[in-house]
Amino acid sequence: MKRGGPSLLRHTGGAMMVMSLFMALFMIGALYYILGVGDAVLYRRIMQDAADAGAYGAAVTAARGMNFHVFLNVVMMVTTGILLIIRSVESLLEYAIVALTTANIACMGCHSGTLATTTASEATTQQVGDVVERVVSESHRALDGLHKVVQPAFPMIAQARSVVIMTKERAYDPPVRGGFVVPLLGASLPQGGSGLPVEEDEVGVLCDRVRDGVVDSLSSVSGKVASAAGKVLGVAIGGALRLGQRRTCKESIVKPPRRVLDTRKDGTEVWLGHEEFQYRAFDLGRDPHSGFWQRGEEGVRMAQGADDEGRDLVHRAHLIGRVGFAQSEYYFDGTEDKAEWIWKMKWRGRLRRFRVRRDEVPFDLSSACSTGSGEAGATGICEVVRELVLNGVSVH
Repeated sequence: MKRGGPSLLRHTGGAMMVMSLFMALFMIGALYYILGVGDAVLYRRIMQDAADAGAYGAAVTAARGMNFHVFLNVVMMVTTGILLIIRSVESLLEYAIVALTTANIACMGCHSGTLATTTASEATTQQVGDVVERVVSESHRALDGLHKVVQPAFPMIAQARSVVIMTKERAYDPPVRGGFVVPLLGASLPQGGSGLPVEEDEVGVLCDRVRDGVVDSLSSVSGKVASAAGKVLGVAIGGALRLGQRRTCKESIVKPPRRVLDTRKDGTEVWLGHEEFQYRAFDLGRDPHSGFWQRGEEGVRMAQGADDEGRDLVHRAHLIGRVGFAQSEYYFDGTEDKAEWIWKMKWRGRLRRFRVRRDEVPFDLSSACSTGSGEAGATGICEVVRELVLNGVSVH
């Protein structure tokens, strides 16, 4: 009697083929997942690079605006110094004429020649001073006008530059389709309006800086004898320059320089690191599920074995991924006192960790997190709030 072949349950022929088929399907699915995740990472990397570049470009532009204010201040100080020296010499000659006149009367005309020479010199100095005063007055009006133009103009230039960087650079398009930075027109100013965080200083600051600069230069001469002579000469010249200040430092002649913003409208002090010196850049990307980037999304759905109806809530949340953001600031790169920040061209720009101000967090949420009265389910939210507000969140 002929025996039949092995049963189906005991038959092992082709087992490796079945296993290989399943492994191949798994590897294909994993490959599609890798492609999809790779495209998503590349999409986010380009979005973040564009936001970083836009924020940094805005900060550098604002720093150049602050350095432009410094340049205008220095020009105003130099022109004021020229007029101040001439007026100081004029004042000294007037005192000399009075002294010579008194001496000439006492000795019955023995100093008449010196008196005539001094009088002629004083008249010539006065004429030169009047000409220089008119030039200084006109130049200061022009420089003050430039101050008023630079203050609101550079934030607008910063906005335009950041938008151009984020949307016109080929390295970021695609996927970036638009962007902007805030504040749109610069910091809010106490006197109203927006612009770079500077304000008018006192007119006398110009003359004081000229006088102090001359005196400090003479007092810092090396050598014992030279140093002593320099200090004595510095005191004498400082006194002479004070005489010239009475005729020079007037609103009708010179205009006030600019200084870094001291306080806000509410009276709080403004310092480096505050919002007045910062920019936030936001960019919006194209739909990551269309065009070139659609390949990655299709790969993930194919790996999941899903069709268009397989787009769940996580898929629809891709809108969050289409927004990139970064934060930057412009700052004074020096150790000098705040009064020197607008007199030295040391303003720079840099990227900063993205932070959310406390006043941007809903009061109910922040109070609940701070008091610990929130429910257990809100623990994760409070951790996020604490990270955003206290520590900042890196966007890199």
